[in-house]
Formats: sequence, structure tokens, C-alpha cells
Amino acid sequence: MILLSKTGIITPKQDKTDIALDFKVDENTDIIKIKYSYSPKTVEDRIAAEQAVSNALKKYSADNINAYAFLPVNNLVTLSFDENGRYRGACHRQPNVQEITISAKNSTPGIINRPVEGGDWRAVLNVHYAGCDIEYKIEIEGVRL
Repeated sequence: MILLSKTGIITPKQDKTDIALDFKVDENTDIIKIKYSYSPKTVEDRIAAEQAVSNALKKYSADNINAYAFLPVNNLVTLSFDENGRYRGACHRQPNVQEITISAKNSTPGIINRPVEGGDWRAVLNVHYAGCDIEYKIEIEGVRL
């Protein structure tokens, strides 16, 4: 059963923010499967990427470092999960296409193994860096064994 299916756009104004996506899980759900992707991974506007690196170097008083060494600049939007108001885990990984499993015994690394509880869940898009508009898609499925 599909619990959540959403597409959206993250803008640079949402850089360093979290976007909460609430969904309900039925009591008899054994496994939650998540398919998640976002694009583009790389900031394709070279001028914007160079400016982002230069600004970061200035912020950390590292003006004498070659900004070009840090190109290309990648967008990064990761996922974390809450189950009935409690932290269930996070998948803070670089790939922009991911499949995540939440279950009692075989959860994706970063997710706590324990039985899935029915109730109020939240997937959180953790926007670590948005250097341009980013399109995302997330589909969350509940599976009963």
C-alpha cells in the first residue's frame, strides 16, 4: 500500500533547512520501503558553483585555498525518519537515488532495527546544500508479510 507519493522542488532559499513529510502507517505494517531521488546532483551553473565555493572559503577564513579544487559542487538532500514522534534513523548519504528499507531486522544502515509501529510517521528531507532548484520524488510503501 502506498503511504506517501510526493514530488516537489527545493529552491536555494531552502538551503540548510528541513522539509517534513507526514504520513500514516497502518498497525499491521511489517516493512516500509522508500524510493527516493532528486536531481540535479551537480550544480551545473559553473559561475554559481564557483561563487558558492568562494563564499564558503571566506566564511571559514580560507581565502588562500584554490576554489577550483572544490568543483564540481554537489547538491545534497538526505533523509531521516521519525516514528510516532521518536527518531527512527537517518540515511545521510551522497547518492541522489536511494532505496531504503525500515523493518524489524533488515533495515538499511542508519535506520534502527525494531518492529514497525503503526501511527504517525514523518520523513524529513534534510537540505544540506541546494545550489540550484532541485526536483525530488519520494514514494513510501507499507508492506504486510
